[in-house]
Amino acid sequence: MPCAISDKPELLVDTHVHTRYSDGIAGVKRIERHCRNRVLGVAVTDHNEIRGAISLYDRERVPVIPGIEVGTEEGVDLLVYFASASALEEFYIGAVEPYLRHRFMVRSWIRAEHCLRTARELGGYVSLAHPFALGRKSLDYQHGRRGKSFVQIILDGVDAIELHNGGVHRQANLKAKTYAATAGKRLTVGSDSHRLGTIGSSGTYLSTARGVTPQALFQALAESDDLRFKVKGSATAASLPMLGIIALKHTHHFMRATSRRKLVAKP
Repeated sequence: MPCAISDKPELLVDTHVHTRYSDGIAGVKRIERHCRNRVLGVAVTDHNEIRGAISLYDRERVPVIPGIEVGTEEGVDLLVYFASASALEEFYIGAVEPYLRHRFMVRSWIRAEHCLRTARELGGYVSLAHPFALGRKSLDYQHGRRGKSFVQIILDGVDAIELHNGGVHRQANLKAKTYAATAGKRLTVGSDSHRLGTIGSSGTYLSTARGVTPQALFQALAESDDLRFKVKGSATAASLPMLGIIALKHTHHFMRATSRRKLVAKP
């Protein structure tokens, strides 16, 4: 790890990043070089996938927090962080892998309440991702579809709310900021990067007083009372080419799943 990290009282950690293992376009080694060159920490939170997070953890070349973005059956997305890769893997094996929808990368069959309960039992820290993004991800949608009681279950179960997400529209972030002010929850900020250049454009400053190990950064995220954030921009029309690439990756995932099903069905 860059020696400059030890000289800083805080480290900027991008707590919401995707790799090629889900719908990002950058591989682990490129993300690693990007973070080392810019003295960044990172939490890889691929959709229902942990190989990128585990790989970065095992390589031990940049400060990391092991994580995953779980797409629940109801449509709510949950960012789940752990202090170790082994805890993340245990969570994945028990609460994600059995519920995967093979055709849909970002969705699963696990119910939000079950996901939250399992994460808590395994010592995880959960942030509600982009709470006012479009469609099923939005608390407004969930309130209209499933009612106030369901939304309250989510709020009671999460540890934090994603205050700012670099991948959603400005209005969604403004609404999240207003909502977070009265929700009584801790906060996280992440870029939701799907490409290399935006990693670290938004993030959460974490204390390095305990060091920059995954365990130390996880504790700083979960326990610090005076977190600072870096907030830069929101998704705009300028990101449309990137959205096209993401859509192609999702289509490819869907088609591969369809092909696998056909092969399995052959006598």
